[in-house]
Amino acid sequence: MNRPGYLNIDDLQAQTPLDAAAAKCGVALEPQGGGDNVRIDCPFGCPGDHVGKRELSVNVANPQKVFCCHAYACNQFRGNMLTLMHGWLTGARPTGDKLKGSEFARVRSVLAGQATPLPSPARRTQAPVTAPTAAAEPVRNLPLSESPNMKARELATLDEKFILDVAAMAPAAASYVRRHPCLSSASMQKWRVGYLPLDGGGDNRGFSLRGQIIYPMLSEDGQVLAWISRDPRFEEKEDAFNRLSAEQRGKESRPHKHHVPSTFHRSVELFGQHAARLKEPGYREAIARYGIIICEGYNDAVGLDNLSVPAVAICSNKITEAQVGKVEKWARQLAGGKVSLLFDADGAGDDGAKEASWLLAQRGLDVRLGWSQRMHAGAFSGRQPEDLTLAEWNAAIRPAIER
Repeated sequence: MNRPGYLNIDDLQAQTPLDAAAAKCGVALEPQGGGDNVRIDCPFGCPGDHVGKRELSVNVANPQKVFCCHAYACNQFRGNMLTLMHGWLTGARPTGDKLKGSEFARVRSVLAGQATPLPSPARRTQAPVTAPTAAAEPVRNLPLSESPNMKARELATLDEKFILDVAAMAPAAASYVRRHPCLSSASMQKWRVGYLPLDGGGDNRGFSLRGQIIYPMLSEDGQVLAWISRDPRFEEKEDAFNRLSAEQRGKESRPHKHHVPSTFHRSVELFGQHAARLKEPGYREAIARYGIIICEGYNDAVGLDNLSVPAVAICSNKITEAQVGKVEKWARQLAGGKVSLLFDADGAGDDGAKEASWLLAQRGLDVRLGWSQRMHAGAFSGRQPEDLTLAEWNAAIRPAIER
């Protein structure tokens, strides 16, 4: 028998619909989608404009309404409805990303209807955010070599430990590289990409990244800002996770495809942005003809580079305002205001390209689309830029964007 005054918080979460929990926090939700999963705006106050972006997915069929935020700066932050309520109430993540102590007690009281009534949800649709008293400092990533943390400085040359020979990689990593032919030994060496061995290569640098495929994020002047890891076993882990029952999935963490350092602001960078690329033969001329080519992923930028086609990757299918600003600057400096989009030819890629086209066109840029699911009579539906052959580029994509 429950103690007097005892609240079963799990039962309370299960019994409270998502929109009702938001209303208790004074927020009127505007969800997108249907079925078991809906998309809502990120409430955690990370850098960037997330209003209307619907970057947070919530499994409303799960008793705890588990969510994952796909906004860049949230770095796939996850939690349950109580954590979401904390975001709606405060506009920030819980301390240490774990809801406990006084923060937990406050959310529990609001959910149970024991807290002081909040303003009507009709008054606002976003979490309350305190207005800044002064202009915020621009978000900037510090090169690893300049970090005040000695261990971070030691990571600036982590690629010294990378393995580029597929035959010498662990089976899962070797399988990943073979599935992505754009990652030849030569291209990995050029792009400072590689496999970090499990044995550590003789020192402790990059301990948490061992067994992963590693990509560098370089600054415009070519310094390493961060190392981004890709789990070569992600698909295997995701498949195992999806085979779990809904109840089991609610108790487990969904596998992560990439690991991005929590202190790194990925939303303000583009993979392939280092200016040294402009010194490569024909690259300035290509940019002048095609404009700044934008793709989604690391491998896409590498694969296009293998075809002598310069492109930058947003590392998502959602471009940020900071990235739009960089693209605009480069387009005006190097390409007469021209931009070309080559997102993945799938549903998410098409959606991302539509949004990017709108944001870029609003700045007066000349935007063209290289492909989509339906363009070119659907010949490229389901494809990614990393898979393009030179013949396909010359026959279809180049004519669509060259001007």
